[in-house]
Amino acid sequence: MLRGVQSPLNANRYRECPEGPLSTLHLIRHGQASFGTDDYDRLSKLGKQQVAHLRDHYLRTGQRLDAIYTGRLKRQRATATILASPAVSDVKDHPGFDEYDAHTLFLAHADLTGVPLSTLRGSGPPDAREFQRRLEEVGRQWVAGALDRPGIETWKAFKSRVAGGLEHVMRESGRSKDVAICTSAGAIGAAVGHILGLTDEASLRLSWTVFNSSITRIRFDQTRCSLEVFNAVPHLEAQIDPRMLITYR
Repeated sequence: MLRGVQSPLNANRYRECPEGPLSTLHLIRHGQASFGTDDYDRLSKLGKQQVAHLRDHYLRTGQRLDAIYTGRLKRQRATATILASPAVSDVKDHPGFDEYDAHTLFLAHADLTGVPLSTLRGSGPPDAREFQRRLEEVGRQWVAGALDRPGIETWKAFKSRVAGGLEHVMRESGRSKDVAICTSAGAIGAAVGHILGLTDEASLRLSWTVFNSSITRIRFDQTRCSLEVFNAVPHLEAQIDPRMLITYR
């Protein structure tokens, strides 16, 4: 878990944020999605439980949320809806927190290498380990620019979109606020990489370590921001059998 890593911000871009105590962004990865089904973009039963545990953890510890932002994917919005109930009424969509389109990247990679997507499935659901291996291979090609073509969001465009979303929320939040952003692993990796000044490949590799429903906290004001906590799951670790609850996919 990373704590207390600081990065300067462009003061001119944050001049609208009043001086005063720091605010906190809570980057929340969505709960487990429905891998291996005909609709990945929905929370599984376990995914809903993971987010409910997070909501209950916040309520139990007195952690208020002044607002919740979410990407526009179903799994992200469903996570925000569970997290918001019953204490938060202010939930806002922002396209900056949409995940990258992995399917189009897989198709581009298949076209580039001649290895069809059907090799992931065979006669049944895709194997999680083989899927992760292919995802990492596709990701490295994407970051290197090998998959750049019309209709595909480049890594640089994705990273810029996520950074723009963060900057928008920081400007809008004001001082002494706690704001959650319900998003996905790739966006969290890009956000942390942006704040820490990591290389593109390091940012992408970081995204592969993010747990479902995990908390990454960023403290900020108009001149600086700090990565306070990365990829924490205290709400799952506190349960009777956390090994059944802590998932990557």
